[in-house]
Amino acid sequence: MSLGRHIQVIRTTSPRSFLISVRVTRETLPVQVVPSLVALFSRTDPPAWERGWCPFLRRQDDGIFSCTIYPFRPRICHEFRCMTMRIRDGTGQEVGRVKGRSSLESSDPRLVQLWNDAVAPLAGLPGDEFASRCRGILASHGFDLEIFDK
Repeated sequence: MSLGRHIQVIRTTSPRSFLISVRVTRETLPVQVVPSLVALFSRTDPPAWERGWCPFLRRQDDGIFSCTIYPFRPRICHEFRCMTMRIRDGTGQEVGRVKGRSSLESSDPRLVQLWNDAVAPLAGLPGDEFASRCRGILASHGFDLEIFDK
């Protein structure tokens, strides 16, 4: 939803084809609305679409969100991961992702054990304190923490 501030339509080249600019990556690229989603894309009144959203994101009547240009989406959309934290090991390799404060996704058994034993129990702490303690615990075991949201 929030990518609307980064993705701008520069020009409409046909009823379902557009030239867009991606401010973050400085890309300019053509995109096309998927034929099966043209009717959904044509809906421009809330709650189907709201100001500030990506211009190609639409909410269906059942509440499901759809990217109407998915096969043609920009690189920033390919790389976007919905997470609040990213954890890297000592080599810089991503070994974990956190959603919210306690939902760790990782296949690293050492990180999973550390998270469950020492970090997850701290989830009720205020944002800055949680972030600081989490960073300290992980760093003391050789992990680096990138925080996107406290």
